[in-house]
Amino acid sequence: MNDRLAALILRIDTIATEILEPLRLKTINEAALLELYEVLDEICLLIGHERQIDRELASNLFLIYSQLVTQSNYVYDKSLFVPHIGKLQGVIRKLFGGTLQKV
Repeated sequence: MNDRLAALILRIDTIATEILEPLRLKTINEAALLELYEVLDEICLLIGHERQIDRELASNLFLIYSQLVTQSNYVYDKSLFVPHIGKLQGVIRKLFGGTLQKV
């Protein structure tokens, strides 16, 4: 893994905290999510067609995605959550090349 990719993955770890803390209060940190998407765009460019994805990156993305879905189940108005769930699903599909299926 190159140094730039390592720095981006570390940045995602920090952003994850900025996203997850407000989620516990059923609120969305728009600025942190927008920053996450920017970092993920750069990561997509860096890793291209890699066959292996960093485990820490995968775990952070899964944590953010699963918490968005979980917390959206506890609010009446899901309109703030749905766009971010869909966008994160798309990025995860792009990075990992598979499809996400709800269980």
